[in-house]
Amino acid sequence: MFKIRFFSILVFLGSFLFYSFSYANDNQTIEVTIVKNDYLINICKKYLEDPRRWRKIAKINRLVNPDLIFPGQKLIIPLTLLKGLPIDGTATFVKGSAMLHEKGSGEWRELHLNDLIKQGSGIKTGNESALEITFEDATSFYLRPNTLLDIIVAEKKGSIHFMRELYLRSGKAISRLREATGGESRFEIHTPSAIAAARGTVFRVSVDDTEATRSEVLRGTIGVSAMSTTVALQEGEGTLVRAHEPPLKPRKLLLPPELIDPAPVYKTMPLKFRFKQREGASSFRVFLAKDQGIKDVIADKSIRPDGTVEISTIDDGMYFLQSLSIDNDGIEGLPSDPLPVRVRINPLPPYIQSPQEWAELRGKSVEFKWLTVKDAARYHIQIAEDEAFSTIVLDKSDIKDTDYVTTSLGFNMSYYFRLSSIAGDNYEGAPSDALSFSIIPPPPSIEKPAVGDKETRIRWHNLGKGITYHFQMSSDTEFKNIAVEKTLQNPEITLTTPEKTGTYFVRTSSIDAKGHESDFSVPQSFEIKNKIPFGPLSIIGAAWLIIWLVF
Repeated sequence: MFKIRFFSILVFLGSFLFYSFSYANDNQTIEVTIVKNDYLINICKKYLEDPRRWRKIAKINRLVNPDLIFPGQKLIIPLTLLKGLPIDGTATFVKGSAMLHEKGSGEWRELHLNDLIKQGSGIKTGNESALEITFEDATSFYLRPNTLLDIIVAEKKGSIHFMRELYLRSGKAISRLREATGGESRFEIHTPSAIAAARGTVFRVSVDDTEATRSEVLRGTIGVSAMSTTVALQEGEGTLVRAHEPPLKPRKLLLPPELIDPAPVYKTMPLKFRFKQREGASSFRVFLAKDQGIKDVIADKSIRPDGTVEISTIDDGMYFLQSLSIDNDGIEGLPSDPLPVRVRINPLPPYIQSPQEWAELRGKSVEFKWLTVKDAARYHIQIAEDEAFSTIVLDKSDIKDTDYVTTSLGFNMSYYFRLSSIAGDNYEGAPSDALSFSIIPPPPSIEKPAVGDKETRIRWHNLGKGITYHFQMSSDTEFKNIAVEKTLQNPEITLTTPEKTGTYFVRTSSIDAKGHESDFSVPQSFEIKNKIPFGPLSIIGAAWLIIWLVF
């Protein structure tokens, strides 16, 4: 037997023979060295995808008589005509519900990480799900949620030539192809309304409910064909193909929006992200993912350019934010670079038990109480004269208990306070909402009234600048019959001593600058006695004495 020499090895499905091939300079053909008993038709049956193309092989090799070939003669065969070996893809990322329908099978089954996906299979992703499939040449495609795709062709011809043909029925696929090394490598995505063909590129293809196809190129070039019309999309361009219409003229992809005021650490829920306006954008799409490749997406939000993305529930950790602009035709623009987003909500701010919001407190010292916070090693309290905490009157961050009593605070003031928790690693969580309270001065303590024949002077404790006083005098302890009522600037009053004998009661309250009035003080009393030394009975007795002496 004659040996058949090859310049590189190809293994073909169903064949146990080995041939020697040498690649042509343009990497588009191979050379076969003929051995004894070889016939052109038999060679084509073994190695061509369509053996009926033997006439083309004869024409390429300028064979006058196809039945007459000789040992040692070399035949050139285009790679496109060769049989391809089916190649499997591998599920390199699976999130949520991803299902596989294998060729010849009547049922869908769940896809798991590292499962093989064969040529002829159908794939679908559910809500909040995603799937990445990667081939041996590092080519991959990533399916977003609610995507249905068929792998029509996945073959390898030679060692560096790959042929893939996909059918995207619905949803969105992001394709990442290796840089092309062979002229006949081919990657095509068919949709109900268009075909996107590419070599060496990263591009997106999507199909909506109206079967309109959108294609956007992030790197390289692709051709988009529909209704006998093909347009070439360069890097940074996109197009729309509506059902039964040719592709629109390629357009530049919009630049991504810019995040407003990114925070070094996000400490509160919900997370909120706002963006600057982008000319030409009708909406923004925002992804928050666990990975920098934006595959493990935990939030996918579409908002108006003046809107806010809010994410209500998320664990502490590092995330990555990516955004893009969308034009009026729904063509998605260039994605932003993934922005690290550090989230640390814990330890949470304490739950405050007292004082309550708008509490009116008496006394210069205030007691604060709160509940224990998990993961908190200590607590931080701040008290300020303003809600912005620009004028802080107390700042203490080494409190280990769940209560704290302040030193004296001034009267005639409203205050704001907030509490935060500090973890064992000294990380301080977000502060609580600022709560307001007021210190209402206590009722003044009245001194014993100084009663004179003509004037009675009453004094009480001075509570300081800005405090006025509400004074009352009554002849009864319940102050139903008020004889004197005044508002005074000073902590004293001088009254004309009452002529009517009896016991009188006085009390006073304090009023701060905002009109907050304290309770009345404990009443003090003073007595007015009869100004005639002997009293009524003595007068009567004296009258009888005079009458007796005269008569």
